[in-house]
Amino acid sequence: MNALIFAAACAVGVIVYRSTKNQQTAAGTTARGDLAVALAAAAAAVLMLAFLFGVGDGSSTGAELPSSTAPAASSAPPPR
Repeated sequence: MNALIFAAACAVGVIVYRSTKNQQTAAGTTARGDLAVALAAAAAAVLMLAFLFGVGDGSSTGAELPSSTAPAASSAPPPR
């Protein structure tokens, strides 16, 4: 799943890079794409997809399995 998210982010980055290249060519300036915007778009895509699909390392740090034994209840007062 992580590889698919990374591949999708790379595709977004390439699309944005080519899009900025085409816009600059139409304006009559040099034909280089905006690398910073492409990297920012790729990073945003990684974050968005990671939060959307809940990507993690596979560990369940916050969840604990319930124990099968109940805590011992005592009717005696605690010792002083």
